[in-house]
Amino acid sequence: MPVGRNVERISVVVHRGKQILVQDFSRLTPGEEFRDSIAKARRHIAGQPPKSVLSLFDATGARYDTEVVGALKVYARDNEPHIKASAVVGIEGLLRIGLTVVAGFSGRTFKTFKDRASAMDWLVEQ
Repeated sequence: MPVGRNVERISVVVHRGKQILVQDFSRLTPGEEFRDSIAKARRHIAGQPPKSVLSLFDATGARYDTEVVGALKVYARDNEPHIKASAVVGIEGLLRIGLTVVAGFSGRTFKTFKDRASAMDWLVEQ
């Protein structure tokens, strides 16, 4: 099923009794929807207690440019005080370089997974 503006990109799901913030950036391309999704996730995370957020970022099929990588670097850095653990899905090819840049700039660690189920299982164990 194609993902588009009618799909909620930022949501909280309960998995094995724990809340996980799901950031569905799958198949996004640089532009307004990308910026809006980052802003919505930022607002949600900023309202959470320190070291409380289990974060799942799905980048499957997403495309990035230098503007997006720059925005993600700042987003990840600013959210660091609130994040307990971060999992990322869909990182392949050049996206690995982007993730390395974001991690280095933000001082965050991101564990990568092939699918959401594995990522969510790992997150709830943290």
